[in-house]
Parts: sequence; C-alpha cells; structure tokens
Amino acid sequence: MPKSTDELQNSANRIEKQLTSPTVTLILTVATLGAFIYLGYLLQPAYRGDPLPYTLALVSEFFIITQGLLSFWTILSGRINPRNYEYHSAQAKLYDAPIGKSAIHVLKKQDTEVSSTVPMYVHHNPISVDVFIPVYGEPIDEIRQTAKAAKNIYGLHKTHILDDGSSDEVEAMAKKIGVNYIRRPVHDNAKAGNINYALANTSGDFFLILDADFVADPTILYETIPFFENDKLAFVQTPQFYDNQNNFVSTAANFMQNVFYSLIQSGKNRFNAAFCVGTNVVFRRSAVMSIGGMHTESKSEDIWTSLRLHERGFDSIYIPNVLSVGKTPETLMAYSKQQLRWATGSFEIFLRSNPLFMRKLTVDQRLQYFATTSYYFVGFSVLLLLLLPPLQIYFNLSPIATTIPIWQWGLMYSGFYVSQLVLAFYTMGGFKFKTLMLSNVSFPIYIKAFFNALTRRDQAWHATNTVSYDSPFNYVRIQVYVFIFLFLTTIVGTLKAIYTNQLSISLIWNALNTFVFGYFVIMAYGEARYLKKQRKQAKKTTKLKEIPIQEGATS
Repeated sequence: MPKSTDELQNSANRIEKQLTSPTVTLILTVATLGAFIYLGYLLQPAYRGDPLPYTLALVSEFFIITQGLLSFWTILSGRINPRNYEYHSAQAKLYDAPIGKSAIHVLKKQDTEVSSTVPMYVHHNPISVDVFIPVYGEPIDEIRQTAKAAKNIYGLHKTHILDDGSSDEVEAMAKKIGVNYIRRPVHDNAKAGNINYALANTSGDFFLILDADFVADPTILYETIPFFENDKLAFVQTPQFYDNQNNFVSTAANFMQNVFYSLIQSGKNRFNAAFCVGTNVVFRRSAVMSIGGMHTESKSEDIWTSLRLHERGFDSIYIPNVLSVGKTPETLMAYSKQQLRWATGSFEIFLRSNPLFMRKLTVDQRLQYFATTSYYFVGFSVLLLLLLPPLQIYFNLSPIATTIPIWQWGLMYSGFYVSQLVLAFYTMGGFKFKTLMLSNVSFPIYIKAFFNALTRRDQAWHATNTVSYDSPFNYVRIQVYVFIFLFLTTIVGTLKAIYTNQLSISLIWNALNTFVFGYFVIMAYGEARYLKKQRKQAKKTTKLKEIPIQEGATS
C-alpha cells in the first residue's frame, strides 16, 4: 500500500533520531573491533587453509571489511545537522515576510495558484528558479502527476517538461496543465544532454531536477533554497524515497535505498562529499555552468557532475527530508537495468578518474568517493565466496585449517557480520531477508557493469518501470544457472557427508546459498507468470476495443 509523504518523513525522522543514540556508537564500535579481530584471524598462519580457497576468501573478505569500515566511519560522522544559524536566518527571509514557525503546514494549505508565484530572496535579492522534469517515454499519467505537483511548489518558479521522447501527447498535456514544454532537436547524451539543452534555453538562478516519477512536496524549495546563502554551495540533494512497496522487487530495492539515504549519504556532509543522485536535487546554475554543464560522457551524469563540482572547490549539502516521493523498480527487468546503469557509472569513475588520485579533492573526499565508486566490486566478492563451498565439496580444498572448530570460526565471523545486522535492526526497524537476498543475487549485474565500463560499452538509457512484458528470465539467466550448480553441489555434499559420516560447514554454507538463489528463482517465476497474465489481459482488452459496434446494438 502506498505511503504518504508524512509517513515516509516520520520514518526518516525516526532513523535520524536513532543515529544520534549512544547505542549506535556502541554497535559500530563492536562492529569495528569485530572486523579487525576477524581480519586478524584470517591472517594468522595457523588458521590458513589451502592456498587457492584461502586467497579467494582473504581477497573477498578484505574488500567487504574495508567497505564496512568506511561505512562505519561515514555513519558515525553523519550525526550533525547541516542547518546552521545562517540557514535559519535565510529561511526566515526567503519570502517577502516571515511566515511563522508552522511554515510547513501553512505552505501545504496555501492556494497553489497564489503560493507558486510568491517571490523568493537570497541575500535580499530576488531569485528565479526553473524546475526541470526530464522525460523519456514514461506513462503520461505519471508525468502529469509529477508536473502538476511541480507547478504547485511554493515559491516563484517555472516548470518545464524536458521531453526526449518527442511525444505530441506529452506536449498537449503540458499545454493543458499550464507548464512549459521543451523538445530538443537532437537527442544526444541522454539525460545530461537533455538538461544541458534546457539550461541553454532557460535563465533561472537555480534549477530543481525531478525525474518523471517523483512527485514533489510543495515545500521543497522552502527547505532547500536557504542553504544557498553560502555562495560556495553548488547543490542541495534530498533523498529518494518510494511509496510503491508492492512486491518482492520493490520492497527489497526500497529497503536497500533506505540504508544508503538514511545511514550513508547523511554522513557525507561532514566531508563535503554528499553527491547528486540525479533527481530531487537543486543546483546553482552558475556553479554547473562553470564546469561546462552537466557531465555528458557517462549515463551516470549525477555523480560525475558532483565530482567535477567538488574538484572546483564547491560545497554540497544532503538533507534527509522526504521532499519528493517516487517509484522504485517493480520488475526484475527494471531493477537489473537500473543497477547496471548505476554500477557502470561508478566503475567508469573508478577506472577513468580514480578519486584516490584526484589532487584537487581533500583526503576525506577522496576516501568517500573511493568508497562509493568501488562499492560495486562487491559483485566479485560474492562470486568468490560462492565458489568456496564447492571447492571443499568437490576437491577437499578448504579456506581455513580443518583443525579449527566450527564454533570458533563462527564466533570470529559473527563479530563483524552479526553486528551489522544488529545495526540495521536498531536503526531501520528490522532487516528484510528479501533485501539481503536481492543484494547477493545481483552479483552478475555488477560484474557485467565492470566489463561494460572496462570496454567502454555503451548502455541504452531506460526509464524506471517503463511498461514492458519482457520475461524476467531474460535478465536473471546467470542466477538460474548458479542455482542449478549450487543445488547439484548440495546433493553431492550431502552424499559425501553421509559416506564420510562427517558434516562440514561448507555443506551448510552451500545449502544456505542454494536456498537463497532458489527462493530468488521462485520469485522470478512468480513475476513471469504475473507478467504473462498481464500481457494476455492487455491483448484481450485491445482486441475488444478493435471490435466495431454493430448498428442497432444495445448496451
């Protein structure tokens, strides 16, 4: 059931409050100690197993631990409020006259035809704002809802639909609801090119970007523009929150995003490393134009543009306020394409312009961008860890010494990993198994993204949740093959355990992986059946529409 903006904001507020709790510090301290103890355990010669699996385990675990420690550092640094005295003073002077402490509630009840024309001021000077809605084939009802909400944002602004789909229907809709329509003659450089063309044909001091499926709260400018009293500020980013937790994919993907926006992105404020995520973001036009516009050499124009702005010495701010609500992927096709695009963009930066070697960034910024752009190497770590049990079952090759008791290994292992689950339960109100599962089975997407970036293979841009009846198995073939392999390996391992009368941790580990991938395959099968049924219903409806009504027929 869709959640309201207030419900999502209350959830975000609860998480933000939890992050300031001393309990979080304790959990993260335990997790950090656990990480070092586990790493020390792996490095001890007495615990080493056979060279091949030991090396695979050490490489994968070292990467995961490094990412975990960088995340802990970021989360602990995120317990600051970016709203200082300068911000509150600017917010009080944003309009012609103060609007009182209950400003948010007042704004939401205003007559939208009047409230959207109220002048705004920064440094006592009137400002102009453009709202850009880049579209590319999304459902027209979705675009209409976003455009109407954008038009009704409180504060003087102009709303523009940037149509890269060249749709006459969208143009007619824009005219009907009273927003500007921009269609560029050449559709190059995807979303970044679309925005740059709009920048060349508009003149606002600031511009807000909203994806076609993100419905803005009327107070979004009220909450963001006051930050621009800081002349060095290039952009203010707000979170992506979703109200369509309808099925397996949307529920799991939504929770994954919540972890990032609630725990990680806030912490980046401390290091001036919060980056743009492509939507729900307000930019200072002059800052973007100083770097030649939005970055066009990648489909991930958002993080590239952020990086270039930070190189120029500009500041950024992230606020956790839910000021726009959108749609997370609802199908495996949409999820796979979205993750592939995001991961490819991160790998492009890592390979072509590695943040660790960018001298114009601060050391903190280098580490933060490195953590972000290297994150998707987790796909390789998952693959290596999946190979460990089969190596033991088929070839008797173990990553740890066989003389080590299982309970001792489990104790060392849990110090790092269990504490992360505790953190998720405490701050997020629980940890969904579907999210953990979806994260692990996504490893083929991330590996493919790496090779796309390495070979500079271009990926076509696709809108999230674009209507399509493509089978999910066209996007999860590798996961199906992995399940079959793991299932057969579990059978072999079980027979081996019966024959030797000895139960190994590799068999338990492999059986658990088999269950995870098996559950995922079942979910994919369920989605395939649903889409097939939906397709048949659509064909039936279309056929009925084509049947002419005979003369004299009665209803």
